Amino acid sequence: MRLSCVLLATGAAWSKRNLLRERRRRHAAGVRRIVMTRLWKKAFAVMAIGGALVVPALVSAKEPIPPAKQAYLRYCSACHGESGKGDGVVSHLMNPRPADLTQLAKKNNGEFPFMRVIRIIDGRETLRAHGDPDMPVWGEIFAAEVPGAMNKEARIRGKVLLITEYLASIQQK
Repeated sequence: MRLSCVLLATGAAWSKRNLLRERRRRHAAGVRRIVMTRLWKKAFAVMAIGGALVVPALVSAKEPIPPAKQAYLRYCSACHGESGKGDGVVSHLMNPRPADLTQLAKKNNGEFPFMRVIRIIDGRETLRAHGDPDMPVWGEIFAAEVPGAMNKEARIRGKVLLITEYLASIQQK
């Protein structure tokens, strides 16, 4: 139903100027939603490509990559960068910028916030009232990767723990 019809049906006395202002506001909100959706699609595409290109390139080295770093590179490096400083290949497209993950302990009085990081990465417990989340809800994404598995929750927690352990290992003092 058109906006003007809704306003007239509700009995609101709106001027043309107010009507146009409301249309522009709704249009801007829709454009933001479309841009963020496209941004996440680009980020996931880069992660898929980046994960396919970065990890095999590093695997060809003499030393095997630890599983925790492999998980981080696959799921997080497109936004947060290989070093975790928030300088990933899509970070310049994001607003707000991805966090510098090497400073988490420093910002928490020298102690790595292990449980908080687990909850943030998983993202399924966080209440999101409006708009797009700052980062993907990885718990749901990991759940979609293993459909129908009996130990689905254990696999999700395992991936989240691997990433969290890697983040704890790259903290700057």
